[in-house]
Amino acid sequence: MKKVWKKNAGARQSGSAKPHAIVLAGLQLFTQYGYRKTSIEDIARAAQVAKRTVYLHFENKAEVFLAILAYLGDQVRQRCAVAERATGTAVDRLTGLLDAYFGMGLELSSKSEHMPELEETFSKLARSRIGDLNTEYQVRLARFFRSLRKTGAIGGPPQGLTVEQIVEILMRGAQGAKHDAKVQGDRQALQQHLRKLATLAIAAMKK
Repeated sequence: MKKVWKKNAGARQSGSAKPHAIVLAGLQLFTQYGYRKTSIEDIARAAQVAKRTVYLHFENKAEVFLAILAYLGDQVRQRCAVAERATGTAVDRLTGLLDAYFGMGLELSSKSEHMPELEETFSKLARSRIGDLNTEYQVRLARFFRSLRKTGAIGGPPQGLTVEQIVEILMRGAQGAKHDAKVQGDRQALQQHLRKLATLAIAAMKK
């Protein structure tokens, strides 16, 4: 498994567009038709490559699926970096950071009626990798709070709480917002909810 991931990474680094095209095609088809109903032949056709080309870069359909997770993780990191560099208030930037992660999840779920199946597939094939991505994101949020404190934009967390606990509360609140009946796939409604969470977190850490 690890060997395959290294091979895929090397292909991307060499500038080959084919693995990327295969990943994007897989994402589109899995979203539109679900994991079980999508075949390697379907992915090859959508990516406009030969079936053997798909197998040159990926051992099987599961490897394409895992590559999609890696691609989505990279997209989240890029969005987070943009939010961190943005001008604006601490609330603006924190809202952007929350939206970078949870907004993408809402985008995917709103585009597909097969999300229960896809989530089940993610759980079976990549539970630990999803956990790693969550942990990485939590560390990023904690680092953001500490950078704000270092510049004097905020103080420390309320007595009895740590920065990590503030992050955990934020994560739980943002995750719950995606399933709120008032959101129901509405990206603007989610952003408003995330902004309220960001406002509360920043207010709690004001000097």
